Amino acid sequence: SKYNDLSQVQNVRTMMANQAGNQMVQYSATSSGAVTPGAAGDEVRVDCCLMATDGRSVVTGSSLGPPQVWDMQNGELLRIMKGDTVGSTNLHLACNDRLLVGAVHADLEVNEYSTRKGVTNKKLQIWDYTTGKPLEMGTEETCSALCVMSDPDKVVFARSEKFGNATHVIVWDLLGNQALKEVKYDAPVGNNDYVNFLKLSHNDRYCVLGFNNSFDNHAEFVVFDMNQTHHEVTDPCLLRLDANTDCTVILPRDEAVTGLRNGDLVVWSLRTGQPSRQLLSGSGVHAHNKEVKAVVLSEDNRYLVSASADGTLKVWDMQTERQMSTLRGHKDEVWCVAISPDNEIVVSGGKDASIRLWRMKNGSEICAFSTAVDVFYVTMSHDKGTIVALGDKFGARKLIMLQVVRTKIRRTVTS
Repeated sequence: SKYNDLSQVQNVRTMMANQAGNQMVQYSATSSGAVTPGAAGDEVRVDCCLMATDGRSVVTGSSLGPPQVWDMQNGELLRIMKGDTVGSTNLHLACNDRLLVGAVHADLEVNEYSTRKGVTNKKLQIWDYTTGKPLEMGTEETCSALCVMSDPDKVVFARSEKFGNATHVIVWDLLGNQALKEVKYDAPVGNNDYVNFLKLSHNDRYCVLGFNNSFDNHAEFVVFDMNQTHHEVTDPCLLRLDANTDCTVILPRDEAVTGLRNGDLVVWSLRTGQPSRQLLSGSGVHAHNKEVKAVVLSEDNRYLVSASADGTLKVWDMQTERQMSTLRGHKDEVWCVAISPDNEIVVSGGKDASIRLWRMKNGSEICAFSTAVDVFYVTMSHDKGTIVALGDKFGARKLIMLQVVRTKIRRTVTS
């Protein structure tokens, strides 16, 4: 089929000896980089992707088309979401993978004002994930930030008003396909900017809205309590940091950590909006020597990994808030990072066009794959068998799928 255009990535094999010295683990990777040929043989942009919980398929969104579902084993296109979707981003699986939720392109008046400040508003859309059929949306709901709640039958999304004078947060019931709650912050943020980041605390109580200030490029955070009964947020916590909003993860105990442009990792309180402390490396000045580009928290909240423009990643034990190791090997800025669910492996990608696998425990590099594109997003399947990444080179974006093969080889070591 015309969708089965598989681009080969070189096979990489490395041998790892364990402490005993007699057990070797061999890693290799074969790739099925799924790229969809367009009308003129151009590759369709892939702007976002997520892995299905079953670990067998990956969903991609593109600014030019509807969401597509791919087989991770062979790179083949399984199905395309139906409807008159022009572009799709910010995709999330919800309701135990029964529904796909995303934001689709729409001709909205607000975008005449917001896009020049770097934010595009889109229309909320929900699909039946198995059939690809779009759900009938009673009202047109628009948003520029979206996330799934801890109850997977609900999402929360946010939008700023036309001139950036106010911002609304809506809790949406996916099964009933209706709004459960709407909260409004009736004041401009930053330079009358538009919300582009939304995360919830682990108990869904605190809502964190992020805005990139279009005047000085600082991150502006607005935090408020979703348990409040009234419709308007009166006294939210406000915080300004020299960072990108999306370089932030939410910690347990109603805290967050944000990676700054000067290399700091700042821990701050969602209750007060105040920075409380920093994660410091051995040198004791900054966590990194250059800008922090990405932060990720392990599924059990035990470890944090930060990626930086200084070419390193750092692993932090969040129980002690001490640095465990520095991962060195990238030849340029590191842009993205993921942690396997069992905390065994860290996978990273960056400006050196490589994807690298590391052992979390001791910080050693397992292997590296050359992709020929700058890697800006990476994720790993639950069984650690597949790595899915997004790469960008001169504006052309690619989906990269790597099969990770692990074989154990017994061998006797003669001294």
